[in-house]
Amino acid sequence: MTQRGIVLFALMSVIWGIPYLFIRIAVAEISPATLVFARAVIGTVILLPLALARVDLRPVLRRWRWLVAFAAVEIAVPWVLLGSAEQRISSSLAGLLIAGVPLVGTAIAIATGRSERLGRPALVGLLLGLVGVAAIVGGDFEASDLGAILAVGVVVVGYAVGPAILSRRLDGLPSIAIMSLSLPCRPSSTHPSRCSSGPQSCRRPT
Repeated sequence: MTQRGIVLFALMSVIWGIPYLFIRIAVAEISPATLVFARAVIGTVILLPLALARVDLRPVLRRWRWLVAFAAVEIAVPWVLLGSAEQRISSSLAGLLIAGVPLVGTAIAIATGRSERLGRPALVGLLLGLVGVAAIVGGDFEASDLGAILAVGVVVVGYAVGPAILSRRLDGLPSIAIMSLSLPCRPSSTHPSRCSSGPQSCRRPT
């Protein structure tokens, strides 16, 4: 590996790991639902004006059902579960488990017949990735909270399903519009399992 590659790899590792550390620190003081609310509000305040100024939101609103589905599996459910899990497991373990998203995404592609580009090198890489994650974790789940690990497992599945919805049901739509409209569909502080604005907020105006 070149010196530039090493620097980029180290930078990627830091960028990958920092959010889970910050989540771990935040949930020690506030509830996961409150953290999700704050993240969603900040994201909406930044992205929605940009989306309104740059793109037409109507094509995205016409597919509001898939928009709500994407928001649920990529934002609403994972963000709450991840914050809750990091109250009981370390941020490093959470980040490591999230690294399994590409593996789950590949499994989904195979299961749905979308793995036509998955050749032998990709399969070998998938196997090595699975072995690497298992080796680092070491299978010592007794030292951690099993419920929290299962919660992160749901997050991993959600993060893998989200891109599948984007590529198959929201393909061709501007990503800034999708994200700016998805963020308001987050759990309320009193009912974490519900979309605060409801599906009607994502419907096409009549």
